[in-house]
Amino acid sequence: MGRFCLNCGHLIGAPVPPPPTLEANPAAIPETPPAPPPDADPAPDPAPARAASTWDPARDLLPFDDDSRHWRGSTGLSGRAMLAWVVGAALLVGLVLLLLRVYGDATDTDDTATDPSGQESASVDPDAAEGPASIGKMFNAARGATFEVSATAPATRDLDGQLVGYAAAQMGDGIPATAWRMAGDGTGSVITIVLRRPTVVSRVGLINGYAKQISGVDWYPNNRRLLTAQWAFDDGTTVEQTFAERPTLQRMEVPAVLTETVTLTISSVTPPGLGTLGRDYTAISEVAIMGRRAR
Repeated sequence: MGRFCLNCGHLIGAPVPPPPTLEANPAAIPETPPAPPPDADPAPDPAPARAASTWDPARDLLPFDDDSRHWRGSTGLSGRAMLAWVVGAALLVGLVLLLLRVYGDATDTDDTATDPSGQESASVDPDAAEGPASIGKMFNAARGATFEVSATAPATRDLDGQLVGYAAAQMGDGIPATAWRMAGDGTGSVITIVLRRPTVVSRVGLINGYAKQISGVDWYPNNRRLLTAQWAFDDGTTVEQTFAERPTLQRMEVPAVLTETVTLTISSVTPPGLGTLGRDYTAISEVAIMGRRAR
């Protein structure tokens, strides 16, 4: 059996037939399009060939900036900014607390609330919700009260040569630089305070030494100071108060009590002042008895 060409399938060694001509195969002759009639519109010109593109991405594209510095950190706060926020918030809280304290102190007045007609206006006493009924604003009943004491030190002259007295009434004059003073250790001494009218008392306190400062001298540590004292009221209620070593008004809450007399008993005091300016006197600069008028 003979072999055939793998490309054309012709028998190897057999004569090769001549290629077909156009005459032998008229179907292979391409047709010539008929000529257009004389009055026909000329054929449109073929579309011009599109020029080869010369666009180069490396040359024509704008450079891409991948620098994240434009947005990094834009969603948060820097350490310095956060510190500023924290400090600002702390200052705001401190201001609010200061305003609350000032507002609270502003209620400790001697004035009685009145309406336009001049009549006292009733108010709810939160300190006496279950105690005696009261009316008006809270005030310091020690102002204008009568102070009765067992002893008073004689007047002296200060370092400027001015005569200084130590009357008991100075415990209720509202001036911390004035004081009542007695010679020696005042432990056990009793001070009786008679109020101008019956009062529902809910807070008491005092400045537990001589708070005067003059000519560069602080007389508070140079005299004896109260360490503890007992308050007593008409109904037999008693409370004990302990004092810190500071020349400011130190107050404490007491159960609301209706009273016209307040008795203060000195329980303990400090030793005399030291040095050449030290004095052996027991002193109280100011007394506060806060309450409202009884209904």
